[in-house]
Amino acid sequence: MRRIGSPGGLYLKTDVPVEPEMITVVIPALNSASTVSLTLSSIFSNSVSREMFEVLVVDDGSSDNTVEVARRFPVKIYSCSERGIGPPRNLGIKMAKGDIVSFTDSDCVVGKDWLENILSFFERNPEADGVGGPVLAYPCNRNTVQKLTGEIFVKDQEYPEKLKKVQFGSMCGMILGSNSSYRKNAVVAAGGYSEPGGSNLELAWRLVSIRKNLFFDPNIRVCHMFPAELRTIFKQQFRWGMQSTQMKRRHGVFEGLMEFVYISYFPVRRLLHPDSPKNLEKKLLHFTQLASYGLGRVYGLSS
Repeated sequence: MRRIGSPGGLYLKTDVPVEPEMITVVIPALNSASTVSLTLSSIFSNSVSREMFEVLVVDDGSSDNTVEVARRFPVKIYSCSERGIGPPRNLGIKMAKGDIVSFTDSDCVVGKDWLENILSFFERNPEADGVGGPVLAYPCNRNTVQKLTGEIFVKDQEYPEKLKKVQFGSMCGMILGSNSSYRKNAVVAAGGYSEPGGSNLELAWRLVSIRKNLFFDPNIRVCHMFPAELRTIFKQQFRWGMQSTQMKRRHGVFEGLMEFVYISYFPVRRLLHPDSPKNLEKKLLHFTQLASYGLGRVYGLSS
């Protein structure tokens, strides 16, 4: 058996049967009753034959009827007793039959050619160990906050327009957790996701550090339903900031004083940047997001 995740990882039995040219889609879910049906509907609307993929929904302790909604679809449902995003992702890896394991979130809608493009990519690039693509904003929004948050996120990513190889220590063309696919043997060799945090960015850097080949493909697309409440957005940004600092320290790319300059620079630049009055709401939202992210970066030094 091989250890998955660090610290506190699961153990993966190497005798789990793996079927070649098959995709296992893993969807961690927590209180996602209002969105998971959209996620699953989009996956099963793909044109790929049902024999070529399976879908695992890993429930992380939902208190709503997430599981009941998921059971309306031809999926396998597992329950994860450990909290955080890392444990359910690792459990999905452990139970996956496909030699390719793809991840998305329970508040995402995948493109109609998502599975086809993933399979096609690995067929064209046999040397590749993983691939991801852009995470875009879902076009149907509950309110202005959700709409602006999606616009801000997509603009901040600066996605490459062409196929790009992921480089260690670089954020350009980085693979995001809600749209990522890996060869199962590669992600197992890397030790799976860290627990409990489960940062996909950290996993990607770890894979590259052991000479695995990861790529960003702009044709593999997913839409994300961003938070519609300010409190949820700020908590999310704080968590991402904390994970960023932890990831950089773990991989020895934390730049000390320059990191603090970076943390302070972007919120101030956003606040001082001239904007038309009609963009004021977006500007203030962006500033508060950057500030929350920066606070998370600082907090990550003590955790």
